[in-house]
Amino acid sequence: MTEVDIKDLKAKAIKFPDPVKTLILSEPDRLDIDDYLSKMQTWERLLRMEAPTS
Repeated sequence: MTEVDIKDLKAKAIKFPDPVKTLILSEPDRLDIDDYLSKMQTWERLLRMEAPTS
């Protein structure tokens, strides 16, 4: 089983808007690669929804 360390991502997540920030910070520091890839897609969608439109 391959794991991904997301400590760096969690450090950057402090600047993200909620709910993305809260979701990322609630995760353990290490995720299984399959879980990480699945969750990353969700986090990215949420960030796009929060992005201001010009």
